[in-house]
Amino acid sequence: MNFKVVENGKEIQCNIVLSFRDDNNDINYVVYTDGSLDENNELELHASRYILNGEQIILMEIENEYEWDLIDNMLQSKYNELEK
Repeated sequence: MNFKVVENGKEIQCNIVLSFRDDNNDINYVVYTDGSLDENNELELHASRYILNGEQIILMEIENEYEWDLIDNMLQSKYNELEK
């Protein structure tokens, strides 16, 4: 699935890598990329909380270490599934 992010007045096309809902805190999360590479020449990933407003995705900042750990664990699980 694709969506656009507007950053500094510029539209950036992004691809969703993973999206999930945490039932413990009732929050939706999305991990996505704009296709850019980091300094190690690896795909750069971004993560956010999100809500849907009709067809619009509204991104919000991750607020705490619990959320970062949750996202990291979900990405690791997905990676392990793909390795099978």
